[in-house]
Amino acid sequence: MSQTESVENYFIKEGYIPRVKPECLVNRKQGIIYQPNVYSLAHNLAKKFDSNYIINIGCRKGDELASLYKHFNIIGIDSKDNLKIYQEKYPKGICLEHNLDSAEELSIPKDYLINSVIVCTGVIEELISPEYLLEKLKRLMDHAAICLISTPERDLMRGADDFGPPVDPSHIREWNLDEFEDLLNHFDFNLEFTGLTVNNNHQLKKETILGIIGNNNICLESPNDFKVTAIMTVFNEEDIIYHSIKRLLDQDIQVYIIDNWSTDSSFEIIEKFKGSKNFLRVERFPHSQASQTFDLTKLLQRIEELSMTLEADWFIHHDADEIRMAPWNTNLKDGIFYVDRLGYNAIDHTVVNFQPTDNRFLKGDYEKHFRYFEFGKHQSSFRQVKAWKKTDQRVGLASSAGHSVKFNNRKVCPYKFINKHYPIRSQEQGERKIFKHRKPRWNPQERKWGWHVHYDHIQPGHSFLKDKDNLNKYINDKDFRSRYLVELISGVGIIR
Repeated sequence: MSQTESVENYFIKEGYIPRVKPECLVNRKQGIIYQPNVYSLAHNLAKKFDSNYIINIGCRKGDELASLYKHFNIIGIDSKDNLKIYQEKYPKGICLEHNLDSAEELSIPKDYLINSVIVCTGVIEELISPEYLLEKLKRLMDHAAICLISTPERDLMRGADDFGPPVDPSHIREWNLDEFEDLLNHFDFNLEFTGLTVNNNHQLKKETILGIIGNNNICLESPNDFKVTAIMTVFNEEDIIYHSIKRLLDQDIQVYIIDNWSTDSSFEIIEKFKGSKNFLRVERFPHSQASQTFDLTKLLQRIEELSMTLEADWFIHHDADEIRMAPWNTNLKDGIFYVDRLGYNAIDHTVVNFQPTDNRFLKGDYEKHFRYFEFGKHQSSFRQVKAWKKTDQRVGLASSAGHSVKFNNRKVCPYKFINKHYPIRSQEQGERKIFKHRKPRWNPQERKWGWHVHYDHIQPGHSFLKDKDNLNKYINDKDFRSRYLVELISGVGIIR
């Protein structure tokens, strides 16, 4: 199919037959909220972007807006008939009558746009000429921070052999994820993310495409002189430490190691990186000799000191059993630079715990070995502000047990980064870590503060191996980012 044919068919596969015109609107069942996580995400991001307005393009009856109406000014845009029902339900909302399937200019004051999140769900598939809508959105994104646009995923709903027209008589055409991404890229959007979200609050099937469009005026690639330093704490991680360090160095991240007097070969493995590009130093802490207890407070205070003296634009408080990822399909350094350009100075993370399902892992590239995961559900997993821009003040890590860096005028990026976590890697390693290297070494005072309690439920005889059927399978990065888009960038949809 030629480029011209692709554009004319809106990048849908050759042979697909669209509906000529919408036949009727389907009556929606009472109590069903369509794309519920899109509206939860809109709420989440609007708070983080400090937005006062939610602009809902194609608001219909506005059932999905109920939770947003309490917290934001709502601007509903739709046809006259739909607006009548919407206005009766939300009398304080702003209404704008508009034909979305036309070249008519959509005029929204700049003061509204710069303080808004735009939501456009269940609209584009009903338009005869969707280019009009996309051209309007493109202009709006000169000022708005973000736009959420969703549409059914054809292949997931009906299979790859579906050639239309859509089953829903109100739909003109439907896309699969790759086609819809091509369509949005054709209009040169700053397409931050594409992925999947649940279709409705009853079925909860990941059968809806979600595109997240950013402001038109931000770029992603970092300059060579932009420096990010990971301060990594280590204690007895000989099976993974080589790959933990190398993965950061390969992304042009500087690495400073604090070894808490490892008793295995971790320190010797680390020292082999001396002289490598971007490897700054390894120190042992406490400096004079090993402590009988694991003194997390003092360790975090040392990280606070280093972030004042080391030369870097950004810092990461990094453990040896973690892999940090930007939410965008880019390397970690470029992702942090993008956050910097957006005007934020701290980054939160979504914790993804990879679990052992057998005892085959001994040492090596743990990211390639472990393929089953679950999202972190402990309270601390939802407070992981562990990357920050260097400031002229000393940051605070110790007061939060290292979970959330604190400093004046902190402004956390609305999008979370990803923390792939590999704390337990086999039965033997889990027993050694918890019963030998962790529980006997907890600092008594820190225990009184309520720290170090996450392993209290684990007693001798505990099985660390998990059943694959109770976990999510990690296929590859693309599938992971797509299938769990909303959960990864916001935490919305994770069952706590």
